[in-house]
Amino acid sequence: MQLTLFTDYALRTLVFLALQPEDNLSTITEVAERFTISRNHVVKIVHQLGIKGYIETIRGKHGGIRLARPSHDINLRDLISDMENVSCLLDCTREGCRLEPGCRFQSIMRKAMRAFLGVLSEFTLADLVKDENRMCGLLGIERPIETPVACEV
Repeated sequence: MQLTLFTDYALRTLVFLALQPEDNLSTITEVAERFTISRNHVVKIVHQLGIKGYIETIRGKHGGIRLARPSHDINLRDLISDMENVSCLLDCTREGCRLEPGCRFQSIMRKAMRAFLGVLSEFTLADLVKDENRMCGLLGIERPIETPVACEV
């Protein structure tokens, strides 16, 4: 199965947001520039991700976007299912195929899709950004330097 560019860009957007500090608001322009994606395309992606509850959008001068829930609560199976039409990979009736009444390919494809989604269900967005320092480096995201906490004796 090949994911659409829409889903690919939705994943990239979520990865970018998952790498941001918790209270940080990002902008559509930042995402578009970071991945060299059309800003208009990112607007559509952000709209869908907002409708589906993956991101929170805040309007206004100081607005932006951020994850609506922790990355470990965003299951990849759910995300892919929400972004793709996984229920219909093959529509034999659309083409008027003469083999359709006796063909088993649709049932085989449904079984393959269940296996594909089953594997995705084992992973979350947090798994995609597990190596946070490397991912930030690849995206050119500067991480704030954490100051060590002084221990009291």
